[in-house]
Order: sequence, then structure tokens, then C-alpha cells
Amino acid sequence: MTSGINQVASATPTAPVTLLYVRTSGDVASLFDQRLGEVVRRYQPFVELRSLRPEEVEALTGERPQAPQLFVLRGGEIVGQAMGEFLPSRELDRVVRCAVEWVSA
Repeated sequence: MTSGINQVASATPTAPVTLLYVRTSGDVASLFDQRLGEVVRRYQPFVELRSLRPEEVEALTGERPQAPQLFVLRGGEIVGQAMGEFLPSRELDRVVRCAVEWVSA
């Protein structure tokens, strides 16, 4: 699946760390959406958020995600990943923080 994600990540980023978020829920904000929003606000301006719909991922990879997924990219390379609707906030924060600390060090 990551080779298709890398194709999306090749677009010129506006921040050192790109968060590719694959949503699986409809228009209603999920718990994962809320937690991710908090993390993005905490680490601005070091991160940019790009959202993908499940069908976009399926077109790129041939796989349709069943749970929310977050791919963390630095310099176009995947350096972290988080998935699951019930992922605790601290774990989501840790994945993003590690990528940001590397950039800001």
C-alpha cells in the first residue's frame, strides 16, 4: 500500500512533515478526526494535513482501508504510521511528535 501513498506524497509539501489521513467514516467527524485535529493544531506550522478518501487509496493501491489511517511523511518518505479509530491521543501525538522533533532539532 505504501507505494501508492508515496505517489500522493510526491506533491510539493508546504510544511516539513506531511500527514496523509485516510478517512473511513462519512461526513460526520469521528473520534479519530477530533484527536488528529488537536495534534495538527499543536504542531503547526511544522505539519500539513492532506486527507484521502478510501476510494482514492483503493485506486492507488488496490486495497480499501477499513480503519482510519495516518501516514507521517518527512521529505516524501514514510517515517511513521498510526491507525485505528480508538488509538489513544498520546500514541497519535507520539507518532507526529517524533517526526516533528527530527525536523526542528
